Formats: sequence, structure tokens, C-alpha cells
Amino acid sequence: MNVWIKRVLMLLGAGVVALVWTVYFHNAAVAAKLPKWKWVQASVGFLGEKSSTAGPEDEDPDNTKNEIPVHSAHIGMATMHRYIDGFGAVSPRLARPGQMAGGANLASPVAGVVAQVLCQIGQQVHAKDAVIQLDDRLTKSAEEQATAALAQAQASLAALRATPRPDALQIAQLTVDKSQSALQFSEKNYDRLKQLAAEQGTSGKSVEQASMELAAARSDVAVSQKQLALLKSSPTPEELHQEEAKVAQATAALATARMQRQMMTIVSPIDATVVSVSVNPGESVDVTKTLVQLVAMDRLMVDMDVPADQLPEKVNGLIAQILPSTATPSSNPDNPVLGKVAFVSPQVDVRNGSVMVGIDLPPGTSLRPGLTVKVRIITEEHKDVLVVPREAVVSDENGDSVISLLEGTQATHKTVKIGFEENGMIEIIADGLKEGDTVVTAGAFGLPAATKVKLLD
Repeated sequence: MNVWIKRVLMLLGAGVVALVWTVYFHNAAVAAKLPKWKWVQASVGFLGEKSSTAGPEDEDPDNTKNEIPVHSAHIGMATMHRYIDGFGAVSPRLARPGQMAGGANLASPVAGVVAQVLCQIGQQVHAKDAVIQLDDRLTKSAEEQATAALAQAQASLAALRATPRPDALQIAQLTVDKSQSALQFSEKNYDRLKQLAAEQGTSGKSVEQASMELAAARSDVAVSQKQLALLKSSPTPEELHQEEAKVAQATAALATARMQRQMMTIVSPIDATVVSVSVNPGESVDVTKTLVQLVAMDRLMVDMDVPADQLPEKVNGLIAQILPSTATPSSNPDNPVLGKVAFVSPQVDVRNGSVMVGIDLPPGTSLRPGLTVKVRIITEEHKDVLVVPREAVVSDENGDSVISLLEGTQATHKTVKIGFEENGMIEIIADGLKEGDTVVTAGAFGLPAATKVKLLD
């Protein structure tokens, strides 16, 4: 029995608490449901939540009578841009048709020993200027031997081409004439002895000897004529080809020797400045070691990675603003270096979806190779548009962009469309606005649509 009494008392207590809570926080609703007797309404009103009464010092809720302190600025006119922002590094320009490269790392084309270093850091060199001289004593000796061999081959060819000599031809011709005279004499002698043998009985031995002398004379004529013909036809094409081949072979050997000696002198391929020298006289070098590094300070570029989806259709020729990534005494944010987009890589990096963009720097820039820079590629431009400070544009309850126009001490909302934003200024577009109009800047956020303000400027 005691348990039921306790439960009933607990329920009654909970009901009383709920009733008091309802009457206290919803007094007006409870009073509306009860009879309109004065003592009932007074009792319920006494139990309700007490609202604070406005004191005489409360501000007037009429915004047109209150003065809100604000700052102001004038609507200006400027040229605004859309950018692709990023970071890049200054590097030597790549070689292009009709243009020298902006840099070169020189190595020795052959293994050798350094005899002389002909340049120093900071020195200006021109194309074909010698910068490193290797020991060339062996190659010089080989060149001299090849020169002598060529001279000998050329002399042999010249001698061959000079044959036959005029005096040799004259002697050969005289020999032919002499042999023909001897032949004629032998023929007459033979005929005479043959006739005497028939008439007077000359011995057969004399006739036989005359016949042998005639045959010998005929042979001498044939030999002398053949010798004359050989002299007149010399040199033969085969002999000329053989000697000419020897001259060509000696010429090629000399060219090889000269090239090997020239390779011992390392020259600059471009007009540039020496930025590093990493070798000393007496050191041995090979084809893998960089000896001299050259950079042309008037042929620099910035290479940067840009998301491929941010690039416009035509990129080449776009202007880019370039500043060092960290402030330096010589850097001026209001006066950036202006470069021009020279090329865009056709390949997209699969790791991050970016492409490399090359931007040519103008000659005479203070930027140096290896420097990290901020880059803004100007992709679009709006000329002579109305602009205001960024803080002057706020959003109203509908999400529209508005500014607060000032006329005297009265601020009125004006809905605008916004365009490009640059250097703390934002482009605004709306009918009825003009350059020189005054707008609220600091204090514009939360400002009523129409209110009195007090300028703090």
C-alpha cells in the first residue's frame, strides 16, 4: 500500500511541475484558454515569465534616425584581368630555330688532361671562344704526320700527271726515226745482196745475214713506236685513279688528325656568361664531367606547371606577370616583370593533370636562373570598367551582391553583378553607376537596406 501512495505522489508532483512550467513559459497561451475572470487572469499572469521593460535609454529601432559609423571610397575605373596563378623557376631558354640556347653545360668530347683554363666566372664569352685547352701534344704530332703524308701523295700524283715530259717525247720520236732509217738501210742492203746472189753468185751466208739484220731493224722500229705510243698515252686512267685515291686517303687522315686536335680545345657554342668552372689545370677529365656552365642572361625563361583544365584554347603569346616568390629590395609588386608565353607542352602529367608552360623573360631582367617566382598568366582582360574595394561588395539575405551607395549621410543598397577581382579591387556592373560615386567600405556588412551613416574618413 505504501508503494502505491509513493507512486501517486510522484505523479502528482510531476504534474504540478509540468503545469508550472507551461504556465511560466507559455503564459499567454494558457491565459487564452482559461475563463476571462480577472482573478484567474491576474493569477496566471503573476505566475508567467516577466518580460523586461524598455528603458528610456533604449535606442529608437528606426534605422533612418540612427547614425552608423562607416568608412567610404569612390567608385573608380580600371582595367581588370583574369589570371592563372602559380609558381615557376627561372631557367635558361631552350634552343629554337634561328635562336641560340640560353644555356650550355660544357664537357670534354674526349678524355684528356687540362692544360689551360681560359675563362673565369662572370666572364662574357662569344660563340667559338676557347674556354678550356686540353694537352694536345700527341694530336699535334699526328696532325704533322698526316700533313706530310698528304704532301707526298700529292707530289706523286703531280708527277704522274706531268708525264710524258716534252724531252722524253722528243727522244722517243728520234728513236723511232733512227730505227726507221736503219730499217730502210737494211731493206736496201738485203735487196742488193739478194740481186747479186742471183746474178754473180754471192754467198748465201751474206744474204742470210742481211735478212737477219732486216728483221732486227723491223723489230727496233716496232719497239720504238710502241714506246712512243706509251709515252703519248701516259698516264693511264688506272694509274691516275690509284694516285688520286692515295691523295684522298691522305686528305681524310689529315682531316681526322685536325679534328682530334680541335677537340682538345673546348669552345663556347653560344654567346653567354660563365657561371661556373669546375676544373683546374693538370686535372684529368672524361666525357661525363661538366667543366664549364654557361648562361645567357638575355635569354631566360620561366617554366611552370599549370592545371590543364585552366588553360584557354589559345595560350601562346599571352602576357604573364612575374615577381620573386619572396620580397627583395629590388622587387616591386606594383611593377612586375612582363613575360610572354612561348610554348605549352603537348603532354599532360598523369600524376597531377598539369602541363608545362614556358614563358620568355625580356632581356635585361633582374631575375636570375634558379630563382623561384610567382607567375600570373593573364588569360582575359576587361578594359575601363567600374571597380570598388572588395569589402564594399556584400551579400544580402537573398544571396545577391550589393553595394551601399552614399548620398550625403544616407546609405542605400544597390544590387550589382561582379566581375574580375584583382589587387583588392572588384569589378561591378549595374545601371546608373558612374565613376566617382561614393560607396560604403568598412561597415558595409550587415548594413540595413536604407540607413543613416556617419563617415569616419
